[in-house]
Amino acid sequence: MTDQKERITKKTKKVMYIIGLTFAVMFTSCDKMFEEISPAAESEWPWENVSPESQDIAAEDLEGMAEYIENNNLGIHSIIIYKNGTIPFEEYYDPFNEFSLHNLKSTSKGIISALTGIALEEGFIDNIDESILSYLSGYDVDTTGKSNITIRHLLTMTSGLEWNENNLNSMYTFFVNKRIVKRTLDLPLVEEPGTTFNYNTGLTHLLSAIISEASGMSTLEFAQEYLFEPLEIENIEWDTDREGYYIGGSELFLTPRAMTKFGVMYLNGGEYMGRQVIPQDWVTESTKTQVEGSFFGADIKYGYLWWLDIGNPLFTYLEDENRVLAMGTRGQRIFIHPELDAVVVITAEQRDESQCDILIRDFIIPAL
Repeated sequence: MTDQKERITKKTKKVMYIIGLTFAVMFTSCDKMFEEISPAAESEWPWENVSPESQDIAAEDLEGMAEYIENNNLGIHSIIIYKNGTIPFEEYYDPFNEFSLHNLKSTSKGIISALTGIALEEGFIDNIDESILSYLSGYDVDTTGKSNITIRHLLTMTSGLEWNENNLNSMYTFFVNKRIVKRTLDLPLVEEPGTTFNYNTGLTHLLSAIISEASGMSTLEFAQEYLFEPLEIENIEWDTDREGYYIGGSELFLTPRAMTKFGVMYLNGGEYMGRQVIPQDWVTESTKTQVEGSFFGADIKYGYLWWLDIGNPLFTYLEDENRVLAMGTRGQRIFIHPELDAVVVITAEQRDESQCDILIRDFIIPAL
């Protein structure tokens, strides 16, 4: 009996050790929010830094924002405002600066959307109503119903696959197991594809794998040739899964200035410094309502991986249908305001990320 108890105790300890190790790996990976790079590698900043007053921006609102950040001890790393071809506000909070690479988290879904549009324009993808299994044929998948999942369904988060964003299973998929394509394709099909919005980062990873398979390049190589090089973005870190696919929809590290360049390109209909980087039609389509649904109890409107409306008082700054938002956990934001010819970028490690939306709603929008 004593020996049996000892065996049970040892087994229990081993299981608890494995569980503890799994949690440590998961949350260490999840908390990796920034990297440092060599300043010598940074690309040039194409716009002039000017005073807020020169762009009719109320400096007192920005001063109030600075006080609010300090008084509430917020974990803000950077805030950039672009307006009318200038930079009237660019602020970094110690120890961060323009050379710091930040994990965009889900803000990078906007970049996956852009890459999908480019792949379509370049002929690597025939159309977005193709079955995803035509590109991911190397996986043993129960095709019953799943063959009806299309690229469009990935872009609109309407795959019908069972998924609970940010629960332990999804965290394990991304940060421990890292066989993300297979685990996502193996999820049970619980809704008819195209009918129900269910936010799922696994779907944007499938898009990354599809872009890679369709183009014959890694997603990073594809992005460097067709997106980052035209935007003069040189400093990039991007994590991969166990198969070497770059993680779609998270774990992409860029500088705040690079995020600003991307946002300005969308503001200008896919054009950057006189070069059409993304087809204008794709920008229009991806930033108009493609699906309506619910997200954490709020009614939402969603484009192709862009947020267009969120029925929550925090997001009243999205009330006009032309304004769009890419957002990631801990407060990463790219907010595009076409009426004011403005882009707002925030990087942060703010666990109560609603504070970042308060900054936009209560200080930046009134200032503009």
